[in-house]
Amino acid sequence: MEFPALQKAGVLDFLSEYGKQIFNPTGIFYWTGRSKTEAKINATIGSAQGRAKQIFEGGDDSKITFCIPSVKKYFQDLSTEEIFPYAPEVGVPAFRESWKEWLLLKSGARADYLRPRITLPMVSPGITGGISLCVRMFVDPGMPIIVTDKRWENYDNVFLRNVFTGIEEFPSFQGQDFNLEGFTAAIKRVWEKHDRAVALLNFPNNPTGYCPPKTAAVEIVKAIHDLVSGTDKKLVLMLDDAYEGYVYDDDAEKGSLFYQLEARPNLLGVKLDGISKEFLWYGARIGAITLLCPDTWFEKADKDDVLKEIENKFRGIVRNTVSNCSLVAQSVVHKALRDRDGVLQERQKAYNVLKERYLLMKKEMNELSPALLIPDPFQGGFFCFVNIHPAVKVQASDVCDHLLKAYKIGTVPLEVNAINGIRLAYCGVALRDIPELCHSLQKALRDKMS
Repeated sequence: MEFPALQKAGVLDFLSEYGKQIFNPTGIFYWTGRSKTEAKINATIGSAQGRAKQIFEGGDDSKITFCIPSVKKYFQDLSTEEIFPYAPEVGVPAFRESWKEWLLLKSGARADYLRPRITLPMVSPGITGGISLCVRMFVDPGMPIIVTDKRWENYDNVFLRNVFTGIEEFPSFQGQDFNLEGFTAAIKRVWEKHDRAVALLNFPNNPTGYCPPKTAAVEIVKAIHDLVSGTDKKLVLMLDDAYEGYVYDDDAEKGSLFYQLEARPNLLGVKLDGISKEFLWYGARIGAITLLCPDTWFEKADKDDVLKEIENKFRGIVRNTVSNCSLVAQSVVHKALRDRDGVLQERQKAYNVLKERYLLMKKEMNELSPALLIPDPFQGGFFCFVNIHPAVKVQASDVCDHLLKAYKIGTVPLEVNAINGIRLAYCGVALRDIPELCHSLQKALRDKMS
C-alpha cells in the first residue's frame, strides 16, 4: 500500500522499517464499517446478531448483538451495542473524541495551541500495549531506545525481547535533580550513528516517583527544543504518562511535558496515557496514543490525508497484534467524561488519601540512616525508591527476602548494574502501616549486615 501524504509530508523519516511497511489492509473492518451504513443485508460481521426478543425475556424487535443476559444485567446504563460488539481497531470514535477533550482540559492554557496539532488519540491495549506498538512503529531492531537507568522493568521485556531494540541508558539523577545533561548526551550518542533517535521519559517515574520541579520541567523542554533546532536529525520523544494526575508536591510539574512541547519540524511528541491509573480501572486495559505533529507535515501534504494515513498504520499494527480493545471500557469512560469536572472531583478523594500517605512516607524516609539507605527524590506517583548505601555490601534482593520472611512485608528489589535498591509501593499501604514499613526495612538491612 502506498502512503502518498506521508511521503510528501516527510512522516516516513520518523518511522522504523517496520513502521514504513505496516498498513491496514482493506479487509473485514473496512467492509464491516461500510456495510453498517450502506448495506441492506450485512453479511460481514463475525459476531452473532438478531432481535432482542430472541435473547431477553420481554425483549422487543430491535436488532442487537447477542449476549448473555446475566452479564448484561451488571451494565444497566449501557445498551448491548455499547458492551458486546467488536470495537474499531484504534478505538471507538466517541471515546477518542472524549479522550482528546480530556487531554486538552488537562493541558490548560496550551489547549488552543495543541488542538489543531495533535492527532485524535488512538486506543491501545493499556499503556504497556501502547509502548509496544510505538516502539515497533518508531524503532528498528538493534537501534537503541533512550531510557533512564531506573525504569519500569517491563520496558526491557518490550524493548529487548519483543521488538529486539537496543537500550541507550543514562543515569536518572544528577544529585537530587533529573540528569538533563545525561539525557541530552544520550540523544547525541544515538544521533552519531542514526538519523533518528527515540527517547522515552516517564514522570511521575516508576520506580522512583520522581517528577521534575516546575523550573526543571521548563529546562527539560527547552533543552529538547534547543537540541532539535541545531540539527537535521529526528527525535521521537515518547512520554509515558501512566501516573499523570498524581503529583503531591506543589513545587513539582503537575502535567505532562507533552503539553509544553512545540511542533518543531524534526520533533515528534508521543503521549502515552490511559484509564488504568487516571480512572483507577486497572483491569480495563485501555491506553491512548496521541501524536503532536510537526506543522511542516501539514504544510507539505493535506492534513486530513496525513492523519488518515498515520491512523491506517496504527490500525494495521493493532489489527495484526491484538485486533481491538475493550468496547465496554471505552463506552463507560466516554459516558463518564461527559462530566469531566465531576470525574476530577471524584478522583480527588483517592488523590487525597495517596497524598496523605506520600507526606508520611516522605517524613519516614527522611528519618532513615543515610549511612544505610538513601531515598531518591520523589514528588508523586504510587512509589518511592530507596538505595542501599554502596558501602553496605548487602544485595537488595536479600533484604527483600528477609523483610518478607521475618517481618511479613513485601517490597520489590532492583539490582541492575550499579543500582542496588528497593521500590516501596506506598499506594497500597494503609497510613498507619507506613512507619512500620520503613522501620522494618531498616531493621531488615541491619539484620543482613550482622
